[in-house]
Amino acid sequence: MMLGRYIWLILALLPLLSASFLHATTVYVYNLNGEITSTTYEELASIYSGLPNGSVVVIEMQTPGGELDAALNIVQLFETSNITTIGYVYPSGSYAWSGGTLVLLATDVAAMAPGTVIGSCQPVEINPLTGQETFITQPKIINAVAKYFEETAQYRGRNATFAMDCVYNDTNLDPEEALRYGVINAVASNLTELLSQINGTQVNGRPLIIRSLNVVPLSPSISFQLYEALSNPVTQEVLEFLAILLILVGVITMHLYLAGIGAVVFLIPIVIGLSINYAALALLIIGIGLIALEWHGGGKAHGILMGVGAAVIVVGIVLLAPNLSAPSYELRYEPSGLSVVLFVEIAIIVALVAYIIYIITRAVTHKPISRRLILPTGKVGIAVDSIKAGGMGTVKVEGEYWRAKSLDDVAEGDPIVVVDFDGYVVTVRKSSAGQPQSPL
Repeated sequence: MMLGRYIWLILALLPLLSASFLHATTVYVYNLNGEITSTTYEELASIYSGLPNGSVVVIEMQTPGGELDAALNIVQLFETSNITTIGYVYPSGSYAWSGGTLVLLATDVAAMAPGTVIGSCQPVEINPLTGQETFITQPKIINAVAKYFEETAQYRGRNATFAMDCVYNDTNLDPEEALRYGVINAVASNLTELLSQINGTQVNGRPLIIRSLNVVPLSPSISFQLYEALSNPVTQEVLEFLAILLILVGVITMHLYLAGIGAVVFLIPIVIGLSINYAALALLIIGIGLIALEWHGGGKAHGILMGVGAAVIVVGIVLLAPNLSAPSYELRYEPSGLSVVLFVEIAIIVALVAYIIYIITRAVTHKPISRRLILPTGKVGIAVDSIKAGGMGTVKVEGEYWRAKSLDDVAEGDPIVVVDFDGYVVTVRKSSAGQPQSPL
Protein backbone atom coordinates (compact mmCIF):
# COMPACT_ATOMS: atom_id res chain seq x y z
CA MET A 1 0.00 0.00 0.00
CA MET A 2 2.81 2.41 0.93
CA LEU A 3 4.55 1.72 -2.40
CA GLY A 4 1.33 2.46 -4.25
CA ARG A 5 0.92 5.76 -2.41
CA TYR A 6 4.49 6.77 -3.31
CA ILE A 7 3.84 5.91 -6.96
CA TRP A 8 0.65 7.99 -6.98
CA LEU A 9 2.50 10.84 -5.25
CA ILE A 10 5.28 10.74 -7.85
CA LEU A 11 2.76 10.70 -10.71
CA ALA A 12 0.94 13.65 -9.16
CA LEU A 13 4.18 15.62 -8.83
CA LEU A 14 5.42 14.88 -12.37
CA PRO A 15 3.49 17.77 -14.03
CA LEU A 16 4.83 20.16 -11.39
CA LEU A 17 8.38 18.92 -11.87
CA SER A 18 8.03 19.14 -15.63
CA ALA A 19 6.68 22.69 -15.42
CA SER A 20 9.74 23.77 -13.44
CA PHE A 21 12.03 22.95 -16.39
CA LEU A 22 12.61 24.87 -19.64
CA HIS A 23 12.35 22.21 -22.35
CA ALA A 24 13.62 22.93 -25.85
CA THR A 25 13.49 20.55 -28.78
CA THR A 26 14.12 23.29 -31.36
CA VAL A 27 16.54 26.20 -31.18
CA TYR A 28 15.88 29.19 -33.43
CA VAL A 29 18.80 31.31 -34.67
CA TYR A 30 18.50 34.98 -35.62
CA ASN A 31 21.45 36.83 -37.19
CA LEU A 32 21.88 40.39 -35.90
CA ASN A 33 24.52 41.62 -38.31
CA GLY A 34 25.00 45.35 -38.74
CA GLU A 35 23.57 48.43 -37.08
CA ILE A 36 20.69 48.16 -34.63
CA THR A 37 17.78 50.15 -36.05
CA SER A 38 14.03 50.37 -35.63
CA THR A 39 13.80 47.72 -38.36
CA THR A 40 15.86 45.35 -36.19
CA TYR A 41 13.39 45.79 -33.35
CA GLU A 42 10.37 45.37 -35.63
CA GLU A 43 11.84 42.17 -37.10
CA LEU A 44 12.48 40.71 -33.65
CA ALA A 45 9.06 41.77 -32.36
CA SER A 46 7.43 40.14 -35.40
CA ILE A 47 9.38 36.92 -34.90
CA TYR A 48 8.82 36.75 -31.15
CA SER A 49 5.08 37.32 -31.51
CA GLY A 50 4.87 34.24 -33.74
CA LEU A 51 6.89 31.80 -31.62
CA PRO A 52 5.28 29.57 -28.98
CA ASN A 53 5.89 30.44 -25.33
CA GLY A 54 9.06 28.84 -23.98
CA SER A 55 10.88 28.82 -27.30
CA VAL A 56 14.66 29.27 -27.30
CA VAL A 57 16.16 31.87 -29.66
CA VAL A 58 19.89 32.36 -30.18
CA ILE A 59 20.80 35.83 -31.46
CA GLU A 60 24.18 35.71 -33.19
CA MET A 61 25.56 39.23 -32.91
CA GLN A 62 28.05 41.26 -34.89
CA THR A 63 27.10 44.88 -34.45
CA PRO A 64 28.77 48.26 -33.87
CA GLY A 65 25.64 49.40 -32.02
CA GLY A 66 23.03 51.71 -33.45
CA GLU A 67 19.94 53.67 -32.45
CA LEU A 68 19.47 54.00 -28.69
CA ASP A 69 15.67 53.93 -28.93
CA ALA A 70 15.80 50.69 -30.93
CA ALA A 71 18.15 49.07 -28.38
CA LEU A 72 15.89 50.15 -25.50
CA ASN A 73 12.86 48.64 -27.26
CA ILE A 74 14.74 45.37 -27.79
CA VAL A 75 15.67 45.25 -24.09
CA GLN A 76 12.02 45.71 -23.16
CA LEU A 77 11.02 43.00 -25.64
CA PHE A 78 13.46 40.51 -24.05
CA GLU A 79 12.45 41.33 -20.49
CA THR A 80 8.69 41.05 -21.12
CA SER A 81 8.74 38.05 -23.46
CA ASN A 82 8.18 34.39 -22.57
CA ILE A 83 10.91 33.48 -25.07
CA THR A 84 14.31 32.37 -23.72
CA THR A 85 16.87 34.56 -25.49
CA ILE A 86 20.53 33.61 -25.81
CA GLY A 87 22.84 36.39 -26.96
CA TYR A 88 25.97 35.13 -28.71
CA VAL A 89 28.72 37.39 -30.07
CA TYR A 90 29.80 35.20 -32.97
CA PRO A 91 31.86 34.29 -35.00
CA SER A 92 35.44 34.95 -33.89
CA GLY A 93 36.50 38.47 -34.80
CA SER A 94 33.00 39.84 -34.18
CA TYR A 95 32.02 42.55 -31.74
CA ALA A 96 28.96 43.90 -29.92
CA TRP A 97 29.77 47.48 -29.09
CA SER A 98 27.64 50.26 -27.63
CA GLY A 99 23.95 49.36 -28.10
CA GLY A 100 25.03 45.81 -28.97
CA THR A 101 26.49 45.45 -25.46
CA LEU A 102 23.18 46.63 -23.97
CA VAL A 103 21.26 44.06 -26.01
CA LEU A 104 23.69 41.32 -24.92
CA LEU A 105 23.29 42.30 -21.24
CA ALA A 106 19.50 42.00 -21.61
CA THR A 107 19.50 38.41 -22.87
CA ASP A 108 18.70 35.44 -20.58
CA VAL A 109 22.02 33.81 -21.46
CA ALA A 110 24.99 35.84 -22.73
CA ALA A 111 27.93 34.22 -24.52
CA MET A 112 30.91 35.19 -26.65
CA ALA A 113 33.11 33.36 -29.11
CA PRO A 114 36.90 33.52 -28.67
CA GLY A 115 38.44 36.61 -30.25
CA THR A 116 35.36 38.83 -29.82
CA VAL A 117 34.92 42.13 -27.95
CA ILE A 118 32.13 44.01 -26.15
CA GLY A 119 32.01 47.52 -24.62
CA SER A 120 32.53 51.14 -25.78
CA CYS A 121 29.06 52.30 -24.78
CA GLN A 122 29.34 56.07 -24.49
CA PRO A 123 26.41 57.50 -26.48
CA VAL A 124 27.14 59.64 -29.53
CA GLU A 125 25.10 62.08 -31.55
CA ILE A 126 25.28 61.74 -35.34
CA ASN A 127 24.69 64.68 -37.66
CA PRO A 128 22.20 63.38 -40.27
CA LEU A 129 23.65 65.65 -42.98
CA THR A 130 27.40 65.18 -42.51
CA GLY A 131 27.49 61.86 -40.63
CA GLN A 132 29.88 63.41 -38.09
CA GLU A 133 29.80 61.75 -34.65
CA THR A 134 29.92 63.82 -31.45
CA PHE A 135 30.30 62.16 -28.06
CA ILE A 136 27.54 63.09 -25.63
CA THR A 137 28.92 64.37 -22.30
CA GLN A 138 25.88 66.13 -20.82
CA PRO A 139 25.32 64.59 -17.36
CA LYS A 140 21.54 64.51 -17.83
CA ILE A 141 21.84 62.14 -20.80
CA ILE A 142 24.92 60.10 -19.96
CA ASN A 143 23.81 59.44 -16.36
CA ALA A 144 20.42 58.24 -17.57
CA VAL A 145 22.02 55.89 -20.11
CA ALA A 146 24.52 54.55 -17.57
CA LYS A 147 21.75 53.90 -15.03
CA TYR A 148 19.72 52.01 -17.63
CA PHE A 149 22.75 49.85 -18.44
CA GLU A 150 23.21 49.17 -14.72
CA GLU A 151 19.56 48.21 -14.17
CA THR A 152 19.58 45.94 -17.24
CA ALA A 153 22.67 44.12 -15.96
CA GLN A 154 21.24 43.78 -12.43
CA TYR A 155 17.96 42.43 -13.81
CA ARG A 156 19.88 39.50 -15.34
CA GLY A 157 22.25 39.14 -12.37
CA ARG A 158 25.27 40.47 -14.25
CA ASN A 159 28.15 42.76 -13.32
CA ALA A 160 26.52 46.18 -12.99
CA THR A 161 29.86 47.91 -12.39
CA PHE A 162 31.05 47.01 -15.90
CA ALA A 163 27.68 48.06 -17.33
CA MET A 164 28.14 51.59 -15.97
CA ASP A 165 31.87 51.72 -16.64
CA CYS A 166 31.46 50.93 -20.34
CA VAL A 167 29.23 54.02 -20.60
CA TYR A 168 31.37 56.42 -18.58
CA ASN A 169 34.82 55.16 -19.65
CA ASP A 170 34.17 53.13 -22.85
CA THR A 171 35.55 49.99 -21.16
CA ASN A 172 36.00 46.94 -23.43
CA LEU A 173 36.22 43.26 -22.46
CA ASP A 174 37.36 40.14 -24.27
CA PRO A 175 35.53 36.82 -23.68
CA GLU A 176 37.77 35.61 -20.86
CA GLU A 177 37.52 38.92 -19.00
CA ALA A 178 33.76 39.12 -19.51
CA LEU A 179 33.33 35.59 -18.13
CA ARG A 180 35.65 36.21 -15.19
CA TYR A 181 33.87 39.43 -14.20
CA GLY A 182 30.39 37.90 -14.44
CA VAL A 183 29.25 39.79 -17.53
CA ILE A 184 28.53 36.71 -19.65
CA ASN A 185 27.64 33.09 -18.93
CA ALA A 186 29.79 31.15 -21.40
CA VAL A 187 32.61 31.24 -23.93
CA ALA A 188 32.10 28.88 -26.88
CA SER A 189 33.71 28.47 -30.30
CA ASN A 190 30.48 27.50 -32.08
CA LEU A 191 26.76 27.07 -31.53
CA THR A 192 26.98 23.33 -30.84
CA GLU A 193 29.54 23.90 -28.09
CA LEU A 194 27.47 26.73 -26.63
CA LEU A 195 24.25 24.70 -26.43
CA SER A 196 26.18 21.82 -24.88
CA GLN A 197 27.60 24.14 -22.20
CA ILE A 198 24.28 25.70 -21.19
CA ASN A 199 22.24 22.47 -21.36
CA GLY A 200 21.02 21.77 -17.84
CA THR A 201 22.10 25.16 -16.44
CA GLN A 202 19.79 27.51 -14.55
CA VAL A 203 18.06 30.15 -16.66
CA ASN A 204 15.96 32.58 -14.63
CA GLY A 205 15.80 30.04 -11.82
CA ARG A 206 14.70 27.12 -14.02
CA PRO A 207 16.91 24.39 -15.54
CA LEU A 208 17.20 24.63 -19.33
CA ILE A 209 16.90 21.20 -20.94
CA ILE A 210 17.76 20.94 -24.66
CA ARG A 211 16.58 17.50 -25.77
CA SER A 212 17.82 17.54 -29.36
CA LEU A 213 19.92 19.79 -31.57
CA ASN A 214 17.32 20.92 -34.09
CA VAL A 215 18.50 24.35 -35.25
CA VAL A 216 16.12 26.46 -37.35
CA PRO A 217 17.41 29.75 -38.82
CA LEU A 218 15.03 32.70 -38.63
CA SER A 219 15.13 34.97 -41.66
CA PRO A 220 13.22 38.24 -42.07
CA SER A 221 10.06 38.19 -44.18
CA ILE A 222 10.09 39.45 -47.75
CA SER A 223 8.67 42.76 -46.52
CA PHE A 224 11.60 43.37 -44.16
CA GLN A 225 14.12 42.17 -46.76
CA LEU A 226 12.74 44.66 -49.29
CA TYR A 227 12.70 47.41 -46.67
CA GLU A 228 16.33 46.72 -45.74
CA ALA A 229 17.34 46.69 -49.43
CA LEU A 230 15.68 50.08 -49.98
CA SER A 231 17.28 51.38 -46.76
CA ASN A 232 20.76 50.41 -47.94
CA PRO A 233 22.88 53.58 -48.43
CA VAL A 234 24.09 52.39 -51.85
CA THR A 235 20.50 51.81 -53.00
CA GLN A 236 19.46 55.24 -51.77
CA GLU A 237 22.37 56.94 -53.55
CA VAL A 238 21.45 55.17 -56.80
CA LEU A 239 17.81 56.23 -56.42
CA GLU A 240 18.80 59.83 -55.75
CA PHE A 241 21.09 59.89 -58.80
CA LEU A 242 18.36 58.36 -60.97
CA ALA A 243 15.83 60.88 -59.63
CA ILE A 244 18.05 63.86 -60.47
CA LEU A 245 18.76 62.44 -63.94
CA LEU A 246 15.04 61.94 -64.68
CA ILE A 247 14.19 65.44 -63.48
CA LEU A 248 16.89 67.02 -65.66
CA VAL A 249 15.94 64.98 -68.74
CA GLY A 250 12.25 65.73 -68.18
CA VAL A 251 12.81 69.48 -67.90
CA ILE A 252 15.25 69.68 -70.84
CA THR A 253 13.06 67.63 -73.22
CA MET A 254 9.80 69.16 -71.95
CA HIS A 255 8.54 65.69 -70.98
CA LEU A 256 7.29 66.83 -67.61
CA TYR A 257 5.99 63.38 -66.69
CA LEU A 258 9.63 62.21 -66.59
CA ALA A 259 10.38 65.00 -64.13
CA GLY A 260 7.35 63.88 -62.11
CA ILE A 261 8.64 60.31 -62.02
CA GLY A 262 12.04 61.65 -60.93
CA ALA A 263 10.38 63.53 -58.08
CA VAL A 264 8.62 60.33 -56.96
CA VAL A 265 11.89 58.37 -57.08
CA PHE A 266 13.52 61.15 -55.04
CA LEU A 267 10.81 60.76 -52.39
CA ILE A 268 11.46 57.04 -51.90
CA PRO A 269 14.68 57.41 -49.81
CA ILE A 270 12.89 60.00 -47.67
CA VAL A 271 9.86 57.77 -47.16
CA ILE A 272 12.03 54.74 -46.32
CA GLY A 273 13.40 56.75 -43.40
CA LEU A 274 10.04 56.13 -41.69
CA SER A 275 9.14 52.88 -39.94
CA ILE A 276 8.15 50.06 -42.27
CA ASN A 277 4.37 50.46 -41.76
CA TYR A 278 4.39 54.24 -42.28
CA ALA A 279 6.71 53.84 -45.27
CA ALA A 280 4.30 51.33 -46.82
CA LEU A 281 1.34 53.65 -46.22
CA ALA A 282 3.21 56.60 -47.76
CA LEU A 283 4.11 54.55 -50.86
CA LEU A 284 0.49 53.46 -51.27
CA ILE A 285 -0.65 57.09 -51.13
CA ILE A 286 2.02 58.16 -53.65
CA GLY A 287 1.09 55.31 -56.02
CA ILE A 288 -2.63 56.10 -55.84
CA GLY A 289 -1.83 59.78 -56.40
CA LEU A 290 0.14 59.00 -59.58
CA ILE A 291 -2.68 56.85 -60.97
CA ALA A 292 -5.22 59.57 -60.14
CA LEU A 293 -3.02 62.19 -61.83
CA GLU A 294 -2.76 60.09 -65.00
CA TRP A 295 -6.50 59.52 -64.98
CA HIS A 296 -7.27 63.21 -64.43
CA GLY A 297 -4.88 64.19 -67.23
CA GLY A 298 -6.71 62.04 -69.74
CA GLY A 299 -3.71 59.84 -70.47
CA LYS A 300 -1.35 62.62 -71.56
CA ALA A 301 1.57 60.75 -70.00
CA HIS A 302 0.84 57.70 -72.21
CA GLY A 303 0.11 55.50 -69.17
CA ILE A 304 3.64 55.92 -67.78
CA LEU A 305 2.51 57.63 -64.58
CA MET A 306 -0.13 54.96 -64.09
CA GLY A 307 2.44 52.20 -64.57
CA VAL A 308 4.88 53.81 -62.13
CA GLY A 309 2.05 54.35 -59.66
CA ALA A 310 1.08 50.68 -59.92
CA ALA A 311 4.70 49.64 -59.27
CA VAL A 312 4.91 51.91 -56.21
CA ILE A 313 1.64 50.43 -54.90
CA VAL A 314 3.03 46.91 -55.32
CA VAL A 315 6.10 47.87 -53.25
CA GLY A 316 3.82 49.33 -50.58
CA ILE A 317 1.70 46.17 -50.48
CA VAL A 318 4.79 43.98 -50.17
CA LEU A 319 6.01 46.07 -47.22
CA LEU A 320 2.64 45.57 -45.54
CA ALA A 321 2.53 41.84 -46.25
CA PRO A 322 2.56 39.51 -43.21
CA ASN A 323 5.69 37.49 -42.47
CA LEU A 324 5.06 34.28 -44.39
CA SER A 325 8.60 32.94 -44.73
CA ALA A 326 9.55 32.58 -41.06
CA PRO A 327 8.81 29.14 -39.58
CA SER A 328 7.36 30.90 -36.53
CA TYR A 329 4.07 31.59 -38.25
CA GLU A 330 3.66 27.96 -39.13
CA LEU A 331 3.94 27.16 -35.44
CA ARG A 332 1.43 29.75 -34.32
CA TYR A 333 -1.13 29.92 -37.09
CA GLU A 334 -2.91 27.42 -39.27
CA PRO A 335 -2.49 28.26 -42.98
CA SER A 336 -6.21 29.04 -43.22
CA GLY A 337 -5.80 31.77 -40.63
CA LEU A 338 -4.04 34.01 -43.15
CA SER A 339 -5.89 32.86 -46.25
CA VAL A 340 -8.23 35.85 -46.52
CA VAL A 341 -5.41 38.39 -46.21
CA LEU A 342 -3.26 36.43 -48.64
CA PHE A 343 -5.99 36.05 -51.25
CA VAL A 344 -6.82 39.76 -51.13
CA GLU A 345 -3.19 40.82 -51.45
CA ILE A 346 -2.47 38.28 -54.19
CA ALA A 347 -5.56 39.43 -56.10
CA ILE A 348 -4.49 43.08 -55.91
CA ILE A 349 -0.94 42.27 -56.99
CA VAL A 350 -2.13 40.09 -59.89
CA ALA A 351 -4.53 42.82 -61.06
CA LEU A 352 -1.78 45.46 -60.97
CA VAL A 353 0.71 43.22 -62.78
CA ALA A 354 -1.92 42.43 -65.42
CA TYR A 355 -2.56 46.13 -65.96
CA ILE A 356 1.15 46.86 -66.30
CA ILE A 357 1.46 44.04 -68.87
CA TYR A 358 -1.52 45.53 -70.72
CA ILE A 359 0.17 48.94 -70.85
CA ILE A 360 3.42 47.43 -72.15
CA THR A 361 1.59 45.31 -74.74
CA ARG A 362 -0.39 48.30 -75.99
CA ALA A 363 2.81 50.32 -76.33
CA VAL A 364 4.55 47.53 -78.26
CA THR A 365 1.65 46.93 -80.65
CA HIS A 366 1.40 50.62 -81.55
CA LYS A 367 3.56 52.11 -84.24
CA PRO A 368 7.16 52.41 -83.08
CA ILE A 369 8.54 55.80 -82.15
CA SER A 370 10.97 55.73 -85.08
CA ARG A 371 8.05 55.82 -87.54
CA ARG A 372 6.37 58.64 -85.68
CA LEU A 373 9.50 60.79 -85.70
CA ILE A 374 9.21 61.01 -89.53
CA LEU A 375 5.55 61.94 -89.34
CA PRO A 376 4.65 63.39 -92.77
CA THR A 377 2.78 66.59 -93.11
CA GLY A 378 -0.92 66.47 -93.78
CA LYS A 379 -1.86 64.19 -90.87
CA VAL A 380 -4.97 65.29 -89.01
CA GLY A 381 -5.24 65.37 -85.22
CA ILE A 382 -6.95 67.08 -82.28
CA ALA A 383 -5.93 70.09 -80.21
CA VAL A 384 -5.58 68.97 -76.61
CA ASP A 385 -5.17 72.57 -75.41
CA SER A 386 -6.55 75.88 -76.60
CA ILE A 387 -3.67 77.52 -78.51
CA LYS A 388 -3.35 81.09 -79.66
CA ALA A 389 -1.81 81.82 -83.05
CA GLY A 390 1.95 81.69 -82.66
CA GLY A 391 1.63 80.06 -79.25
CA MET A 392 2.63 76.64 -77.95
CA GLY A 393 0.40 73.82 -76.72
CA THR A 394 -0.29 70.11 -77.01
CA VAL A 395 -1.95 68.20 -79.85
CA LYS A 396 -2.77 64.54 -80.37
CA VAL A 397 -1.93 62.94 -83.70
CA GLU A 398 -2.40 59.20 -84.33
CA GLY A 399 -2.57 58.55 -80.60
CA GLU A 400 0.69 60.41 -79.88
CA TYR A 401 0.90 63.65 -77.90
CA TRP A 402 3.10 66.37 -79.38
CA ARG A 403 4.30 69.79 -78.36
CA ALA A 404 2.88 72.02 -81.06
CA LYS A 405 3.18 75.54 -82.41
CA SER A 406 -0.05 76.73 -83.96
CA LEU A 407 -0.34 79.09 -86.90
CA ASP A 408 -4.02 79.75 -86.12
CA ASP A 409 -6.19 80.21 -83.07
CA VAL A 410 -7.50 76.75 -82.16
CA ALA A 411 -9.75 75.70 -79.29
CA GLU A 412 -9.47 72.52 -77.27
CA GLY A 413 -10.94 69.66 -79.30
CA ASP A 414 -10.65 71.43 -82.68
CA PRO A 415 -9.28 69.37 -85.58
CA ILE A 416 -5.78 70.37 -86.64
CA VAL A 417 -3.45 69.42 -89.48
CA VAL A 418 0.32 69.05 -89.27
CA VAL A 419 2.14 71.31 -91.68
CA ASP A 420 5.71 70.93 -90.44
CA PHE A 421 7.74 69.35 -87.67
CA ASP A 422 11.11 69.99 -86.03
CA GLY A 423 12.37 67.35 -83.63
CA TYR A 424 9.76 67.02 -80.89
CA VAL A 425 7.74 70.09 -81.95
CA VAL A 426 5.20 70.08 -84.78
CA THR A 427 3.71 73.08 -86.52
CA VAL A 428 -0.05 72.90 -87.00
CA ARG A 429 -2.94 74.95 -88.28
CA LYS A 430 -6.67 74.60 -87.83
CA SER A 431 -8.15 71.98 -90.16
CA SER A 432 -11.34 72.45 -92.11
CA ALA A 433 -11.59 68.70 -92.76
CA GLY A 434 -13.63 68.10 -89.61
CA GLN A 435 -13.12 65.62 -86.80
CA PRO A 436 -10.54 62.89 -87.66
CA GLN A 437 -12.01 59.45 -87.92
CA SER A 438 -9.34 57.45 -86.05
CA PRO A 439 -6.94 59.59 -84.09
CA LEU A 440 -5.97 56.75 -81.72
